[in-house]
Amino acid sequence: MKNYNTKEFLRIKRGYEQAAHLLAQGKCKPALTALKRPIRSLEYSSDKTLFLAKCYELEAQIYEKLEDHERSDHYRREARKIESQISG
Repeated sequence: MKNYNTKEFLRIKRGYEQAAHLLAQGKCKPALTALKRPIRSLEYSSDKTLFLAKCYELEAQIYEKLEDHERSDHYRREARKIESQISG
């Protein structure tokens, strides 16, 4: 897995937390924007991580609120795929 230094990982984590906060406020499109950087950073690492699965799950929740069930289902499947690859 790509080794993130503390500053990089904190930036990724902060984007995720900001997206979750915006979703809780019902601000779906800004939440998607906040989640772009963490997902992009994590997708390009050599291994998929549980944190990427967590980001995909949050993205699925956002699309669910936007009533885009197809995208929501897609990101949930991606999250489950990563989780199953990691767990064995």
